[in-house]
Amino acid sequence: MKVFRKVELLTDYTRKTKFQEEPEGRKIVISIYYPDTDGVPNQNKSEMKYMDLFCPCEQLARAILQDIEMNMDLIDGLSTSISERASQQKSKRAYPIIIYSPALGLDRDMYIYNIQALVKQEFIVVTVSAAYEAMFTVCPSGEFINQSETMRKIQATDYNELHHLISIRKKDIQYVLDYLSDLNAKDKNFMGSFNMDKIGMIGHSIGGATALNLTMEDDRIKAVVLLDASLHLYIENEEKHNSVPILLLRQKASALEALSNILQEKIANDFIKGQEKLFMNWSGYKSFLKIESATHMSFSDMPLFEEDETLHQRTCGTHHQINELVTKFFQEYLLDQGKAYSTFISQPHSDFCMINGSGDEIQ
Repeated sequence: MKVFRKVELLTDYTRKTKFQEEPEGRKIVISIYYPDTDGVPNQNKSEMKYMDLFCPCEQLARAILQDIEMNMDLIDGLSTSISERASQQKSKRAYPIIIYSPALGLDRDMYIYNIQALVKQEFIVVTVSAAYEAMFTVCPSGEFINQSETMRKIQATDYNELHHLISIRKKDIQYVLDYLSDLNAKDKNFMGSFNMDKIGMIGHSIGGATALNLTMEDDRIKAVVLLDASLHLYIENEEKHNSVPILLLRQKASALEALSNILQEKIANDFIKGQEKLFMNWSGYKSFLKIESATHMSFSDMPLFEEDETLHQRTCGTHHQINELVTKFFQEYLLDQGKAYSTFISQPHSDFCMINGSGDEIQ
């Protein structure tokens, strides 16, 4: 199945953030990834190389990736199964939607391994930028938005600032959801393509904290996946909506002792407290799993940019496991298609295990 992408720049003129310098409203760049299930001709467009995702600013993106010591030879060798298409043929059906919120500093589309897998299972995936927060944001017009100087000064223990970032992202995503609803009703290309009753969300790191927070407030989100979410930023509020099915996937350092080796003591302690509160207080279906081979960045494409062939293959294996869990979870708990997820996790597995709120393995 082919995967197509359409990039759009939205502007919310009702607000701006302290991170941007220009006076106009808040800029939100989205990528809409959608399946071609009808065999529509591909207009002679070839599948994109990874760096093509940052068109028309590939060279500017390349300079930043080189500056953070990514292996450009590896990136240049990465291909995708994605094609750009100028116009979408009117869909014969409505597809379930997955909204994607990235980790702090990452571009919205640095999750291609998972995006492609979801679209091939006939979901529409919409990735939402975090302009001025990400290392860079590419607009379809060719504008290149760098990370703001204010953003670079935020520390990991600046909880108030991080909560402010979450509030910005939540408003961005709600604006996008409203926009998709308008497209569904009025746009000649996407009219009827989005099943607005079947919306799931995925968030990584602070994007996971955003996904969790938004799910508790916005009843349009029907199922949520948290990829090593920043649970030290989780604030439980009993008045908020918390009955949606939730899947938490953690890295191998899921408990306090291991987490303390890679995070500051305060953050590690607050993280486990947040994880325990979520496990105890979430009233909807919940599944907490630890991926044995994963680190924090394994939930993104980033390790593919910096590892040798042996580690590359390990990351591909981790990505395959994440894809299986995420797609099966949404099939069961967003689409009500049987018991694919429940059956899968009930079987013995060596590459992941169930954990409790403290991050300890459940025997």
